[in-house]
Amino acid sequence: MLIINGNSIFDSKRGYIQNLNSNVRYPIGVNEIALLNLMIDEAGKTLAKDELMHHVWQKRGIVVEMSSLMHCISSCRRAFEDRSGEVIKTVRGEGYQFVGTVENYQPDYEPSEIQIPVIDAEPTQLIENEVAHKPNIRKQTLLMAAGLFFCSALTSYLIVENMRSPLSDISFEQKHFSACWFSPDSNGTKVRYQDVNLYDFGELTLLVDKTGRSLSFRPKSGVLSCE
Repeated sequence: MLIINGNSIFDSKRGYIQNLNSNVRYPIGVNEIALLNLMIDEAGKTLAKDELMHHVWQKRGIVVEMSSLMHCISSCRRAFEDRSGEVIKTVRGEGYQFVGTVENYQPDYEPSEIQIPVIDAEPTQLIENEVAHKPNIRKQTLLMAAGLFFCSALTSYLIVENMRSPLSDISFEQKHFSACWFSPDSNGTKVRYQDVNLYDFGELTLLVDKTGRSLSFRPKSGVLSCE
């Protein structure tokens, strides 16, 4: 675990960033973890966009557009509640730079959390039930959840609008596992996913877990093990 800027816990093994001021825990995916690991290792150095895209996607054989990198950066900033570039700074015309302070974090106890839920039919009521005992945090959490719901809906709309061929025309095989472990690099780090659905499209496999986290990889890359 690492603590960033003295107020955010980054746990790369369990896949989350938790703000110690609001106690809100943001789940993050393997792309965000790979991006942050590189940027923290190269803290203070301006990293070109092409370099970041190669490290996060291309070296795994995944071809993406620049919008994927921008979405990944945006997800990290949202999790750090970084609205003024105090953790990840944009260097215009060059790339991005990690400017936050980094310290090792070994808590004596597991910090309490407010997990942002997967929003279904009645998101407001669900969140009210979770945080009714914390009135000072309640309004902030509701606003965050509403913002996430709007962003999710907008992203889904843009994806559908820009798809060149309908998903119904693509054949795939679906499998379900109780748990899967993803190894993004060779240093032994593993990310666990629970209650997993795998969608095999032949040249590419898509993983989606019960929290909505997802990743894509080549089927024979050997980076995933499931049970």
